[in-house]
Amino acid sequence: MHRPNFIFKKNKARSKTADTLDVAARQFAYKLYEGTNGELGAWWALGQIGERPETLTRAIERGWVIVRGDGAGNVQSASLTAEGRLLARKGL
Repeated sequence: MHRPNFIFKKNKARSKTADTLDVAARQFAYKLYEGTNGELGAWWALGQIGERPETLTRAIERGWVIVRGDGAGNVQSASLTAEGRLLARKGL
């Protein structure tokens, strides 16, 4: 039996946005690594870095960063996960 060949095209605009966010999230991990001197469990105040919320969200989704807030729903600081530290060390 012959199967038809299907060609699926990716939505280029969506893919480009996702790629841009991934690059920004990776750059955020590098900044966080440098800001914490690469120490596991070290926290860095996000006000000192000034990243966009979308970038922070992508880094969290990728498992590179964890955050803690002020109890009122505002994110105050971030720390690299072990995976995030490994990513940053390789990239720097």
